[in-house]
Amino acid sequence: MTYTTRREFLSALALASIPSILPASTQGRNRAGYSAPRLDKRDFGPVRERILKEIAAGSATGAAVAVVHKGRIIWEEGFGWANREAAVKATSRTPFNLASLTKPFTTTMLMALVAEGKLSLDDPANKYLAKSKIIGTNGNADVATVRQLGAHVSGLPKMFAMYDRNEANLALSSEALLAEYGSLAYPPGSCYEYSNIGFAALSAIASNLTGVEIGPLITQRVLTPLGLDDSFFDTDVTRLSTGAARYDSSGNPIPYYTTATPASGELYASAHDLARFAMFNMNNRDRARILDDRWMEELHKPVFVGPSGVATTFGWFTQHLKSGEQVLFKGGGQPGVATALRMVPAEDLACLVLTNRSDGDELCQSICNEILSSYLPEWRQPEDNSGPSPSPFVITPELSGHWQGTLTNDGMQMQVRLHIESSDSATLQLGQKPAEKIIEMHLEGIGFTGTSTGVIESPDVIRTGAKTLNLKLIPHEGKLVGRILATDSKTVTLPYVLGLKRASA
Repeated sequence: MTYTTRREFLSALALASIPSILPASTQGRNRAGYSAPRLDKRDFGPVRERILKEIAAGSATGAAVAVVHKGRIIWEEGFGWANREAAVKATSRTPFNLASLTKPFTTTMLMALVAEGKLSLDDPANKYLAKSKIIGTNGNADVATVRQLGAHVSGLPKMFAMYDRNEANLALSSEALLAEYGSLAYPPGSCYEYSNIGFAALSAIASNLTGVEIGPLITQRVLTPLGLDDSFFDTDVTRLSTGAARYDSSGNPIPYYTTATPASGELYASAHDLARFAMFNMNNRDRARILDDRWMEELHKPVFVGPSGVATTFGWFTQHLKSGEQVLFKGGGQPGVATALRMVPAEDLACLVLTNRSDGDELCQSICNEILSSYLPEWRQPEDNSGPSPSPFVITPELSGHWQGTLTNDGMQMQVRLHIESSDSATLQLGQKPAEKIIEMHLEGIGFTGTSTGVIESPDVIRTGAKTLNLKLIPHEGKLVGRILATDSKTVTLPYVLGLKRASA
């Protein structure tokens, strides 16, 4: 048979791969014995058809799905390509990069150290940071706790940076990264900001306590005890060839890269292993190998509750359905990756989707929503965000006027002037350069956000050319404190912290 186009080939592949709906064990029996004859007769056929059509249409490359119910994996399956160029199909045992779904594995490893008495989650993080400590630029750094680092409320800002094979020398150790970017943007506990730097600090703490690097440590303390044999940290280069390749939103392969904060996003895991990790989090099976119920409760306990009711825990997000049942969830996204895991512990129910495309988030969310709604009619899609929703900017006395201060991080200091004139007019001036207009202004709770342009004169900005500037500032003790993120919107988000005082015009 011949195919005249790539689309015809993919369509034929999709149709040829549709078997009857059989138990998960037909695709490869679970070595740990969790797969079993299908007791749940729910029909996942429509979901399978939807995924296969997406792959045939070229709007998805590879995906893997698993559903857990009542202590069993009742469905696990892979679709499309793990590596299209090498003609390797995705299966339920294919390790996919998890991106930020790595974070719960990191916090589980930290909780194991807590259970051993090596640290306390409510101690100051700086107590366990040896060479580089968190710096109190906009708050008392010694107030920031280990628990707050894992719950995104320590006051550390956002960050993302990636390095290809030729840039490996640019990647810093966790301690060195903290020396460059470990400054508080906000007072600890004052507001939510998703922070990969916080997980770099957790990585440094764990390594300081054990003398072991983050990848081997997660393997020793979580993956091996739970028998998650498909999973590995990407520092294990011997196994990278077994993992799913990453593709952009057009289906083009993305060259291999690592990130600035490995503990926040560099674990690979199969759908099968992630389903078993979900079971570990929902019931007692295998818990004794790592954590008893007391420590699992600490892991899942809300730390910061946002205005929508979504709360952060030590590594997870959580909210409640209308019935009052708790939902634990986490997702991940970065170039070539979109992942989602949703759990309802009271129902012993979980759904997860792994994809290897930059634009896979909608597929992940819709599949989880369709499956979980079939069990729970009240199911609503959760949002991985504990911050306030943006609203149109309306100027307030706390924000209006002229402000000035210093921008720091990455070994530089730069003078900044901010002028918020009205609800539709504001400017940002860096150093002696002309002031630039701030657009897309919003309120997030009491905070001011907006977007501008300019060049921050730091080594990393000059190297990456990140010229889009995203501001987030909150009033605090008569000042405005927060950060500016320099970003190119694709591969880098670099944080620079600032505190501004009122100034004359």
